[in-house]
Amino acid sequence: MDVLVDYYNLTRDQRRKGVVHVADLMVSTLVPDHVRTGERRIDLRLYGGWYEGKTPTRDAETIVAALREHYPTMLGDRTARRTITVNVDLAYSMKWDPANHLWYTLRQRPPLREIEFPDPSSVGCRLADRCPLLPGYEFLTLGVCPEQGCEVTLRQAMKRREQKLVDTMMAADLFFNAYWRERRIAVVSSDDDLWPAIRTALQLGVEVIHVHTLKDHSTRSSYIREASAGYVQIHLAEGTG
Repeated sequence: MDVLVDYYNLTRDQRRKGVVHVADLMVSTLVPDHVRTGERRIDLRLYGGWYEGKTPTRDAETIVAALREHYPTMLGDRTARRTITVNVDLAYSMKWDPANHLWYTLRQRPPLREIEFPDPSSVGCRLADRCPLLPGYEFLTLGVCPEQGCEVTLRQAMKRREQKLVDTMMAADLFFNAYWRERRIAVVSSDDDLWPAIRTALQLGVEVIHVHTLKDHSTRSSYIREASAGYVQIHLAEGTG
């Protein structure tokens, strides 16, 4: 069984415990209830912004070191009296084109793009020129520090990184599995952006086990009504926030 994991859709606490903890969490969620008796292998693919430019991120280097030490590994399933091979890899590339890595999957973006910061007085602040939010408003409006003589810009003071291509890589791999007539696949993410790909895979005859990473999140009922009987949604075995 292939398990497609949106790594940064997991909670920060789960990621902080390390990739071995994450893999164990996935396996304990899926085995034995959602891995059929005939299946002897679980392949986890972790999707994320693994390259800043063409350089692996620090997270990527840390995870790869752990994977080399611990995987593949063998898991005994006493319920079904079988041994399952578990392997974990970073999804650097699409399954149909494994030799070509997708670079630039983590990029610097302008800070607070498309976010409005209104004048505090316009939303009811009664402190007028003494409002503690006023310097922030001025900084974001002007794009430079409001203090005379300070030349720090908004771009220098605030930085934001953004993943690119990750959702579409997961979607492409879902379609690839459907093309090769894979019967079952697990998708680990609570991101609604993946629903069109999940729906398409279902229509192509793939059974999808949708594992939500957030304990208070479920697929919208309007989506599920249109899904086939091959769709199952569950939550990670460990409580998340």
